[in-house]
Amino acid sequence: MLFVTALFISCLVTLFLARYAWARRETPAAGSVAVMMVGISWWTLFYAIQLLRPELPEVIPQPDALPLFWFRLMFIGVGALPASLLTFVLLYTGVIARLNRRLVVGLSIVPTLVVVVALTDGIYHDWFLAGFAAREGQSFTGGPVFWLHTLYSYSLTLIAYGLLVRFIVRSRTYRMQAAVLLIGGLASSAANILTIVGALPEPLQDLDISPFGFLVTAVVMLLNIRSQGFLDVMPIARSLVFEHMADGVLVTDGQGRLVDRNPKAREFFEPPGKELSRGEPIEKLIPDLYTNGQMASEIEVHNRCLSVQKNAFYGNTGKIRGVVYGFRDVTTLKETEASLRDQLARNEQLSQALKEESIRDPLTGLYNRRWLDEVLEQEIPRTLREHSHLSFCMMDLDHFKRVNDTWGHDVGDRILVALAGLLKDGSRKHDVAARFGGEEFVLVLPGLNAERGRDVVDRLRQAFSELDFGPGGPANLTFSAGLAVVPDHATDRESLFKTADNALYEAKDTGRNRVVIPGDA
Repeated sequence: MLFVTALFISCLVTLFLARYAWARRETPAAGSVAVMMVGISWWTLFYAIQLLRPELPEVIPQPDALPLFWFRLMFIGVGALPASLLTFVLLYTGVIARLNRRLVVGLSIVPTLVVVVALTDGIYHDWFLAGFAAREGQSFTGGPVFWLHTLYSYSLTLIAYGLLVRFIVRSRTYRMQAAVLLIGGLASSAANILTIVGALPEPLQDLDISPFGFLVTAVVMLLNIRSQGFLDVMPIARSLVFEHMADGVLVTDGQGRLVDRNPKAREFFEPPGKELSRGEPIEKLIPDLYTNGQMASEIEVHNRCLSVQKNAFYGNTGKIRGVVYGFRDVTTLKETEASLRDQLARNEQLSQALKEESIRDPLTGLYNRRWLDEVLEQEIPRTLREHSHLSFCMMDLDHFKRVNDTWGHDVGDRILVALAGLLKDGSRKHDVAARFGGEEFVLVLPGLNAERGRDVVDRLRQAFSELDFGPGGPANLTFSAGLAVVPDHATDRESLFKTADNALYEAKDTGRNRVVIPGDA
């Protein structure tokens, strides 16, 4: 009874794992694991029923024509195991990406025939139980179909083990996981072989310990699921894609623990002597990846700039099953961008310099006629819109031709520069001083009416007359000015120029060295 109880417990464990795997059936290999575990559970359950039947014949009946009836039914689970193991390994190692109908049908043919032969043995033939001679209702001598099925099963199993060994040799990241799976599978095979060849100790000679060997396989898979994210992230087609990607890739499970990383990620994040530990939270392994729960779009790692992309994949219930982080080295791109930004900044500075040159008088540094026209096109409408004033003054140096003829053009240029400096220093920040041409200058005074504009120009005129140009230069130079006001005298640029120019001529005609406003008595 102790042995039977152990079988029932084993059946429950493998059923639990089957349910656990089926819940992850969106992972390609999970379905194969579920079928494998159901097969083990079926085998274990019906073998336990067969052993229990002699003790409870009334509770567990069997047809008279089918001795070992429950034992025969056991082969439904037995037949499913080799095929499901092989399909699991094919998917796990990336030999195939998805199951296809042709493969499933092909692998189902032999198990189906075996079950049919087992259930009809003794009625139509003696191919499976070999004529069965009862011995406590528990033993049989295998017939040719049984041994052919055994050969077929171990052929599939050896193919699966060979694929696992090849995968262990080629894979670095999943080497330990695959090795543990191989050891678990070998344990079940060893238990089955010992049972078939009768190599068990005397107390177990008439018993099949294969289900307990498969229980070891189930426990190994369960531990892999819990500790290494097995079935959450499978190594599908790694040799073709994952291992050779130009971008670094880190894969975490649903709890944010590292499950896998490709060679490029190891290059980014594993300097000599340091290795990213699987099972560790990614936020601990890469502290700069998250700040206050927000993932960075770029991170700096070992003098490299890496852009970050994140893609989560979900189960059927909507729960996150894992996350794939992609890291692209954009260091060269960032350096190129920085170089381009510097070049653009230099171009902008050059453009501003060229613009300044185009709107500045080269001798005095004041604005030129071009910029003056643009200023007035903006300021006159604004003044009218705000019901304010704008004083516009045109100035002309008195007797300047005589200065050039007497002291030379160098001295004349020095006088022009001096007046320009006086206009800049003596006006407000938002006033505009410009050289109109030759010895003519213009001053735009937004917000000032005629009287206040006159005060400003008179002050400048007085200051200019007091300038000393040193020995060999003229003294007590003066200028005349005509001042017009928006909107008192003009409401457009052409009228403003004409009115101010007429006032300037009046100042010249009435003695110079004065400021004239239209309408002065």
